[in-house]
Amino acid sequence: MRFTDFLSEERIRPFLRARERAGVVCELAELLAMRMPVKPSVLGRLLMERERIAGTVLAGGVAIPHCRLEGLPRITACVGLLREGCLFGAPEEGPVRIFVGLVSPLNTSGLHLNLLARIAGMLREPALRQELLAAPTAEEIFQLLVQAEESHVARLARRGGLVLAEGAGSGHA
Repeated sequence: MRFTDFLSEERIRPFLRARERAGVVCELAELLAMRMPVKPSVLGRLLMERERIAGTVLAGGVAIPHCRLEGLPRITACVGLLREGCLFGAPEEGPVRIFVGLVSPLNTSGLHLNLLARIAGMLREPALRQELLAAPTAEEIFQLLVQAEESHVARLARRGGLVLAEGAGSGHA
């Protein structure tokens, strides 16, 4: 399965409204909860709890807030961009501009971890981060992520790295 199999254009917000960590988490929770049997407030609380345990900020102004929740029908991802950035973790980590939210059912531990690694690997590329921040629409952001994931998977396959098995997981976002 691809990370983008769990993402849809409607769960991409090219311009986040929030300017601080709690607001960003609330917006991501709203995106993740769309058409899901869970309230955004529950997801927001779980995402913040996870951030308190261990921050999810990566190099390059990226954060991947994530959590797991019993009873979800499928893994779901979202993306939000904040071009001016905000402090999301420790001040020395600098401003975060690209946020990828992920929520998974409890019974998908391995796939959840593999997706986190896939997302982190893709977003290590400075060119992709710049393209995402320049993209004005959810459609363009989605297409950039699909193309980047195809390239990332091809590179991993050439190096003999981990490629998520086709058919693993359950359903699309």
